Amino acid sequence: MFLDRLGEYEEMPSWSEAADVLLGMGLTLNPSELHGALLGLLSAGHPLSSEANLDGALSILEKALAVDLQGEVAEFVKRLSGATVSAIRDTDFAFTPLLPDDEDEFHHRLTSVGSWASGFLTGFTQAISAANSASEAVDPTAAEALKDFAAIAQIDVEESESDEAERDLEELVEYLRMAALNTVIDAFNDQDS
Repeated sequence: MFLDRLGEYEEMPSWSEAADVLLGMGLTLNPSELHGALLGLLSAGHPLSSEANLDGALSILEKALAVDLQGEVAEFVKRLSGATVSAIRDTDFAFTPLLPDDEDEFHHRLTSVGSWASGFLTGFTQAISAANSASEAVDPTAAEALKDFAAIAQIDVEESESDEAERDLEELVEYLRMAALNTVIDAFNDQDS
């Protein structure tokens, strides 16, 4: 089973590593948006329990992000998927959104937070569409997170850096982390039952 082989994927790639892979293959996609879309897909209940599910996930992500995920990028996305699922299932709640380091420019980090939230929404809606489950009700907890993520996706990236703005950004990232973690764990629990 795919999830049983996650030990080899435990190390989450850094945002910089993801950017290097994407740019190296000619993609200008923000790594945070890719990771957000992956989490949205998982939150919508798309399983990654087999290679066939993972190939389906790549196809959904391609549509959601309007990119071609082939070759080295596809292998990287598979690695990112494994590391993400491993972090989500970790009992220490190791999962965090894939974002630039705290030392990166404030504007860059704000943009990536908005991109992550936007990616989550596109991944979620594309996965729902692919599963032909658009007529089914969305769990109220997930619906609340989706509403909040839509607001976060519209973040003002022109905000000036300050101590207060840094604290606000930290709180937003923690909210993204916990809301995404809760929605994905709920989806995993639904799959297991």
